[in-house]
Amino acid sequence: MSSIRYLHTSTLISQDDSVLITGGYNAVVGLASTEKYIPSTGCFQTMSSMSVARYLHTADQLSSLSSFVIIAGGYNTVSGVLNTADLFDPMTGNIITISLTSLRYAHRSVLFNASKLVLIGGGNGVTTIATGYVLTIGSPSLFTNANNAMLMAPFWHTATDLGDNSYLVLIAGGMDGSTTFFSAIALYQASLKAFISLVAGVNMPTTRAYHTATYLLAPYNQVLLTGGNLDSTTWLHTLALFDAASLQFIPLTSTMSNQRSRHTATLLFNGKILLVGGYNGIVGLNTCELIDPSNNFLSTPAANLNIGRYNHTATLLSSSENSTVLVCGGYNTLLGPVNSCELYFV
Repeated sequence: MSSIRYLHTSTLISQDDSVLITGGYNAVVGLASTEKYIPSTGCFQTMSSMSVARYLHTADQLSSLSSFVIIAGGYNTVSGVLNTADLFDPMTGNIITISLTSLRYAHRSVLFNASKLVLIGGGNGVTTIATGYVLTIGSPSLFTNANNAMLMAPFWHTATDLGDNSYLVLIAGGMDGSTTFFSAIALYQASLKAFISLVAGVNMPTTRAYHTATYLLAPYNQVLLTGGNLDSTTWLHTLALFDAASLQFIPLTSTMSNQRSRHTATLLFNGKILLVGGYNGIVGLNTCELIDPSNNFLSTPAANLNIGRYNHTATLLSSSENSTVLVCGGYNTLLGPVNSCELYFV
């Protein structure tokens, strides 16, 4: 990449199968720069800068809105937490800036059928947030509040679409910005624009933040949660499995090969989940592993990265019949922020 960066975003662009990289942090300042990875050439193309530097933001492509990418919220090293979003045209670099209803960073975003985007949780610079913001495509200049709030107010949580046109989102774990880590979960129902109640006592088996959550398609219809932090001093190698039909957790005996948090999890075309890098409390990891849902979620080693990295991105490219994952940027324990990228081939 042209810039060293971590805590950035990577978004697959449907028009040309490129990957748009936006913002991030270089250990000194937040970045406004963007660039695109072009798979056909293996090169990066510099794009227009965002309206403001930001990291710990989200970026989602809205295919029903002229395929704009909406780059929402985040943190700016000068002005602090942001309450703006950029509608970014990945083909021309043109930008339209719109407002959020309030400040938000380290939140999560979920896009439903390219017609509705919800931002969930995060922080505002003073406290963590229990609310959601909703953007309905067709009125792109206006975010509105969800009709209610969660019982928890997390960031470094996960938010996962439960698929099958359920319009349900599973919000899992996270922390409150100090020392409290959550085992709680919540559900957001997009058709009601509201958070809904679960059966009392349905929580993750342990507290968990800085983890990943991956929705597994039919016949599973489950969410696999991997790794993360139990608390500020304990890194996890355990897995948790949430069943979307019963809205319950299913016991798992399988574990990851390594403790890791701030890693990535990518669902491959063959149904396996690729875990890349992360942090184990001592060093950024160069190890990777594959989890196989069809074999009791058994983990097997995958090829190592050339360097250890965490707070990076991993994007499944759609231009290949086989799974190819682009791993970009991140933080290396010795080198600091990096601008290198690697390709993982199945």
